Amino acid sequence: MTVGGRRGLRTVLLAFFCLIGACAAEPQCSPPAPPGLSRFHAALDALEAGRRDAPVTILHLGDSHIALDHMTGALRAHWTAAFGDAGRGLPPGNAYRYYAPQGYRVAMAGNWQVASSLRADAPGPFGLQGYRVSGRDPGAVMTIETEAATGEIEIDAMGAPASGALLLTIDGAAPLRLRTRAAKEELVQLSVPAAAAHRIALSPAGDGEVTLLGWAMLTGKRGVRYDSYGVSGATIDVVDHWDEATVDRQIERLSSDLVILGYGTNEGFGEAINLDAYAVKFERLVRRFGRLAPQASIAVIGAFDGERRAEPGTAGTCGDGWRVPARLDGLRDVQAEVARKTGAFYFDASRVMGRPCGTDQWARATPPLAWPDRVHLRPEGARRMGEAIWRILMGSRIAGACASR
Repeated sequence: MTVGGRRGLRTVLLAFFCLIGACAAEPQCSPPAPPGLSRFHAALDALEAGRRDAPVTILHLGDSHIALDHMTGALRAHWTAAFGDAGRGLPPGNAYRYYAPQGYRVAMAGNWQVASSLRADAPGPFGLQGYRVSGRDPGAVMTIETEAATGEIEIDAMGAPASGALLLTIDGAAPLRLRTRAAKEELVQLSVPAAAAHRIALSPAGDGEVTLLGWAMLTGKRGVRYDSYGVSGATIDVVDHWDEATVDRQIERLSSDLVILGYGTNEGFGEAINLDAYAVKFERLVRRFGRLAPQASIAVIGAFDGERRAEPGTAGTCGDGWRVPARLDGLRDVQAEVARKTGAFYFDASRVMGRPCGTDQWARATPPLAWPDRVHLRPEGARRMGEAIWRILMGSRIAGACASR
């Protein structure tokens, strides 16, 4: 048989095995990625085929829907079950009310100062985690206990000429002294190996103030690292409150394979919002992430549905005194158009809820899936949203098309 004949036969056999679902890690058999997500799916292909040892890294930024871990927890559970758990990054300490990351127990005691980047006039630097915790009292301590064994600890701190040291205690062993001092105010990123640790504690050494932006608990195993950071009440303006040089370094070091932007609901409630100006700002944000993480796919998750109280004396578009904010649909149109222009993936998350008035319907469901404020999702509603977003982001891959799993 000629070389050309052998190649032709191999192509026919591959096509036949793919049709019966028996193909393995051949790239010809990879199910097509949703438009805009080809880089992310290529990274998953490489991980599955054993051509990649580094984690597939996902960065998810947004508002309160992302801050609470119910929706993102569903996404994380699917990715780590399918591809392995490489760990995650977290904001520092107990950064905000109702903070309860799944799989972790976080505590903070003593004299710590917590700051949020929500307000434009919030003092001091912030990173992409959106929060900052600082202290100088050696009696102050923050702890994190993990279900999955930690193989490496990463710490993002802000250093300065007068910054103090951190004491890191791993599973009760003698504390390690970590220097955060720097010649100027700048990001200091520390990485410490840990031998299957389950409890980590941080405290100031007492020789100056320490400022923490976040920490990460990594397993050292092949799989997916999924960092999700949300600021309750945030719009895309919150990114302008973060230190640009710090965030640029963080994003470049993460080398994410997928960046998910989950903003929009809060913007859509602003009835005086200028959608043309918003389009310019949102496109600038998407292109910034594309520039800092050129290897990544970018996914824009369109604004969730939400309702507000109607004017007194009116029934409201949803009945019983609730109405859809006038600008919410137009804002989603802007997000979709920016995604189209920049080559990003777009998914209108409000369709999961059955808009218009989807959140109102979820609030009335039995059992209810949304809180009475018609904005925030109850745990089960958030889980359902996470399941839907997972299916959309994974496309035909989760249907078992041409997969050996």
